[in-house]
Amino acid sequence: MPPVSTNPAAGWTLLTSASEHPLAVLADTVVGQGVWLAVEIGPRNRVGAQHFRATLVSDDLGRTIEPTIQGLNHTGALPLQHWIEITDYLDRPSLESGQFVEIPEGIELRIIASVAALVPAGGQLMIEYDSPSRSVTASALAAGVPPVATPLGGMMFAVGCGISIRDHDFTAGGRAGRRKLRGFRATDIDHERVRGREMFSELEAFMGRSKELDWLVQSQTRPIAEATITILRGQLDVPDGPVPPTG
Repeated sequence: MPPVSTNPAAGWTLLTSASEHPLAVLADTVVGQGVWLAVEIGPRNRVGAQHFRATLVSDDLGRTIEPTIQGLNHTGALPLQHWIEITDYLDRPSLESGQFVEIPEGIELRIIASVAALVPAGGQLMIEYDSPSRSVTASALAAGVPPVATPLGGMMFAVGCGISIRDHDFTAGGRAGRRKLRGFRATDIDHERVRGREMFSELEAFMGRSKELDWLVQSQTRPIAEATITILRGQLDVPDGPVPPTG
C-alpha cells in the first residue's frame, strides 16, 4: 500500500472540516482519545465514484503512513445510487516513526460508524472482507453463517447499515473484485420492520443449526446472533417467542 501523499498534483487533496465536499464531515473526526481522521479525496472512477482514504492522527503517536481505510463514494438521484464502499481496511498501519500500531476494536467501530453516517435512508454501505483482519468473517460466511451474524456484518448492523446484508463472494462467479458485504440502511420504519422480521427468522434458524459448525466459528458468531435477536425483539416489540406473521 503506497504512502499517503497530500500533493494535489498527485491527484489527492486533503480535506478539512470546513471544505465544501460531502466527505468533509469525516475530516478531523475524533475516533478515540486524542485520535482523529485525516481524510483525502482522489480522482473519480469510470462510474463517477470518488476515491477517498483516511489515515489516523494521534496526539501521542503521530500520523500513520498508510491509509487505515480506502474507498469509494457515489451519489445519485435515487437512494440506492448513494453508496460508500470501503475497498481496503488496514488494522495495523505503520507510523512515521517506523513502528506499527494495532487499531483497537473500539476505534475501528467509530471509524466505520463515521463512514456509515454519510449513508442516507435507502443507501448502501459496502465493506470488503478479503483483508487478513476479516478472516473470521470470511470463514463464517464460507460455513453458511448469515452475514449479520459475522463480526463484520454485526458491526454494519450496529452502525445502522445492516437492515439487510448481502454477501458478494466473487470467487465462485469469476468476477473481478474483492469479496464484500453490502449493507442497506432502511428507507423508513415500515421497511425496517419488514426486513427485521426476515432477519429475525434467518437468525433463529441459524441458532438451531449452529451447533453443527466448527467450534471457533460458533464462538465468534453465536454471541453476535443472540445480541442481534435481542435488538430485533425490541424493535419488533416481541419480548419472547417467535415473531408473529404480518397481516
